[in-house]
Amino acid sequence: MKKSVPLSWLCFLMLLCAGCASASPASGSSTNTHTTAQAQPAQITYVAIGASDTFGTGTRDPYNENWAADLAGMLSPRIHLINLGIPSIRIHDALQAELPVALDSHPRLVTIWLAVNDLANNVPIADYTRDLNTMISRLQASSPGVIIAVANIPDLTVLPYFNNYDTQALRQSIQQYNTAIASVVAQHRVILVDLSAQNYNLQRHPEYISDDGLHPNELGYQQIAKVFAAALRPVLQRAGITR
Repeated sequence: MKKSVPLSWLCFLMLLCAGCASASPASGSSTNTHTTAQAQPAQITYVAIGASDTFGTGTRDPYNENWAADLAGMLSPRIHLINLGIPSIRIHDALQAELPVALDSHPRLVTIWLAVNDLANNVPIADYTRDLNTMISRLQASSPGVIIAVANIPDLTVLPYFNNYDTQALRQSIQQYNTAIASVVAQHRVILVDLSAQNYNLQRHPEYISDDGLHPNELGYQQIAKVFAAALRPVLQRAGITR
């Protein structure tokens, strides 16, 4: 897995951020047009922070076939998705490459799924925990009231990509990371999206895995979106975002 963020991705994110601002009505707009625009329900900005599995790697059309896009469609037609997923990125790099775009977007909803690359690259738990704390703290400080959901790590031991790993050691690493994620989530009072065996059971559903043996396929992303939606809906309903 790559250790650096491609320059092309950084340029893409800068352009994406610049395009997030809402266009203001032209000075010559009629009163009726302005009134109609005002009557439209406000858009809800949703930012997805993540790596290749947020970007949509593993499908034929990653820009449209990814779990964040599926989730946005499940939740509300008012949601405007900004998908910041960058393949191969780790959470420390995401603090510089993805978080600034998220902060500038002033989102109402943020999802974070960043852990698999850190685990595969043997990033110490203490470092990962510190960076996750930093990311959530900065989001909450910048956008008070923002709804944040953080996903943990599913059972990677059943993925063909990890066949050469020591299964017991890998399972222990997953448990340590998931314990750290749960602790940070509880500390910041955000939402935990549990991708453990019961919610995203890869052993029972190998059809969720793409041909690369690592990433989900379109069906797998749809299932991940359902797990996120189930965790988010009660909070979003109370906030009046979904019915």
